[in-house]
Amino acid sequence: MQITDEARDMIDLLLKDQSGGCLRIYFAGYGCSEPQLGMALEEPQAEDQLENINSIPVAIDQKIIYLTEELVIDGKQTMEGPKFKMLGLPEDSC
Repeated sequence: MQITDEARDMIDLLLKDQSGGCLRIYFAGYGCSEPQLGMALEEPQAEDQLENINSIPVAIDQKIIYLTEELVIDGKQTMEGPKFKMLGLPEDSC
């Protein structure tokens, strides 16, 4: 898993505003054929694997850790605020 420098800077600011927690990647149900991933700023859960990626504390749900090997989290600042994308996930077969 990778976090781009731009995404790192935005996540770092959000975590400081929140006063704790980490970036959490979690199982968010099933799509057409693959598990779906969710992303939130929250406290790690007991079943999470903890990592430090590009200076960001990250908790990854053990059920979907295999999906994060090629995952890249990118971000950009927009008029509405920060927007993040998860790139490198398997494509849905829908």
